[in-house]
Amino acid sequence: MLVISRKPGEALVLTCPSGERIEVLVTDIRRVGTGRPYVKLGIEAPRAVLIRRDELPEVITEGHLNAANRDHE
Repeated sequence: MLVISRKPGEALVLTCPSGERIEVLVTDIRRVGTGRPYVKLGIEAPRAVLIRRDELPEVITEGHLNAANRDHE
């Protein structure tokens, strides 16, 4: 695993073998109360790239993706 430090406003870019780019931008870092910090990310990627939060079941995500694809036909 590669670990990269970024500050708000800084980004990292992933380049797919096809040459398409995925940009991940750190938009905000905050602490809630005395708890751990949370990070807000902005992701710019081709429409074909599935982006999901790891804690969400893949079945739900696939259902949303199918519905979104139907909306754009």
